[in-house]
Amino acid sequence: MARVSNPNPDRSAVMLFSDVFDALVESMHASLPAAGFDDIRPSHSVGVLRTIDVDGTRPGELARRAGVTPQAMAEFVRYLESRGYVERVPDPTDGRARLVRLTTRGHEASRAAHVAFDAIETDWKRRLGERRYNQLKEILADLRAPRAVPSARRPRAARSPAPSRARTRSPKSR
Repeated sequence: MARVSNPNPDRSAVMLFSDVFDALVESMHASLPAAGFDDIRPSHSVGVLRTIDVDGTRPGELARRAGVTPQAMAEFVRYLESRGYVERVPDPTDGRARLVRLTTRGHEASRAAHVAFDAIETDWKRRLGERRYNQLKEILADLRAPRAVPSARRPRAARSPAPSRARTRSPKSR
């Protein structure tokens, strides 16, 4: 059963979307153990498996895409690597850098997740009907395009110029 933080249907569209995303992730993860992937957690699939490129991705870029710290991503990658889902390989464009890429087992888990997504979409089509389902897809495609959103951060206070370090002679030394 999906967690719904507030069942009020009058709540904001953003919060309803968040609830739908949570339900989608929960539903997908409920199907993974039957497919032999009982050790993948939502943070791993949402943070790593969903954001990794086919040819591999640098850990720092994975962290940026997932919205987590590089330290958190390093932990996700270590966990998945220890279970055979990803591997770290040299970046062919920069010998100092490493790429994280899916292993055969990682690709198998990805396919299992897509089977779960197909089942979720089939359920949505059944529940919404073809017309409303297609409208939903159109609306989501419109919302997917990035837009400039005002930052929730407060602007930093203007800094006063640093005091001059020039030596001045005191009146006594003149």
